[in-house]
Amino acid sequence: MSLDLDVTYIIVLALFLVPVVFLNGIVFKPFMALFEERHERLEGAVERAKDMLDEAEAEHRSFDEKIKVATARGLDVRDQIRSKAQDELNAKMSAEKARLAEKLEGALVELEKKRREALADVTVEAEKIAELTASKLLGRSV
Repeated sequence: MSLDLDVTYIIVLALFLVPVVFLNGIVFKPFMALFEERHERLEGAVERAKDMLDEAEAEHRSFDEKIKVATARGLDVRDQIRSKAQDELNAKMSAEKARLAEKLEGALVELEKKRREALADVTVEAEKIAELTASKLLGRSV
């Protein structure tokens, strides 16, 4: 059996190639373009989402760093204020202790003075009472 090429084979080949070329230009290329555009949009959206996520994570890390710095500054300021207040309190307490010690010393001096005066008065009164008692017992002045 031999294969003879005649015009019918060329016609059949043309009947196959013409619709393929026609459908390729009208149907397949636009469909592939739409499919490629859809794929690009989807991939673009995924990439944009990844970029946005990376950006959000970077901002989160930056915000955490800022919070740590602000917290450290706040703690330093708090410690400074607390230290200053403690120093002021200690100074006031020392001044008040000194004032109270001075007042106590003055009160003790005054108390000792009053004690001596009272003792002197009691001694004088005791002598008077002793003389009076002796006079009454003896019946004469002593």
